Amino acid sequence: MLSCLLFEAHHAGASAPEPAETPSTSPEATSQEAKHEFYVSVYVQGSRPLNRPVRLQEDPFTNTDVQGGLGGGLKVGFFPAVAGRFVGFDSDLCWLDGKVNAPVATTGGVTRSANFRLQSVNVMANVLLRYPGETIQPYIGIGAGLSGGFARDLNLQHSTFGTVHENAADGAFAYQILGGVRANVTERMFLFTEYKYFVANYQWESEIANGARGPSFTMNYRAHILSGGIGFTF
Repeated sequence: MLSCLLFEAHHAGASAPEPAETPSTSPEATSQEAKHEFYVSVYVQGSRPLNRPVRLQEDPFTNTDVQGGLGGGLKVGFFPAVAGRFVGFDSDLCWLDGKVNAPVATTGGVTRSANFRLQSVNVMANVLLRYPGETIQPYIGIGAGLSGGFARDLNLQHSTFGTVHENAADGAFAYQILGGVRANVTERMFLFTEYKYFVANYQWESEIANGARGPSFTMNYRAHILSGGIGFTF
């Protein structure tokens, strides 16, 4: 009987199922999960500037009307894996068109008027914080950089300083606050829309009617900018 019990115990031990192996993550899967996200995108944009006065030698044109325009841009950026692709960085090259107009008005015994095209080319670096959803990815950010402000077809009339004309250009520090939503259409392609509040303070050197160097004029530019575009990830 003892031998029979020993035989049965041996047989039960031999036939017991082996414990299941713990699944392991392959190096390929780990590499895929930890992959950085690089992207490039192009977009069109439109602006709605705030009416900030043009100032000629600090004398304000109080009835200044700053009109918005259209433009476009290019973004290149990445979201590093080490930050869980929650935090990212991009560089932004864009341009905008617009117009500045101040009808003829006389205040304090001085008659003033202004009219010119305002074009800007902006190079910005942004820090982004986003929710990395599978399809919809909202984000916010802040950026700083350089804005080139170009006053074209310039015509400033001032009864004290005379007529300021021709073209002028200035490079100014700029910053912006932004927010947007990205929608992934395929694994590699996405669409996005973005809002920016943009700030740059321009100071131009001018020419007077006889071609000599004239007085400087300034404008503290503020604008709401809305854009939409398409991008690709790598």
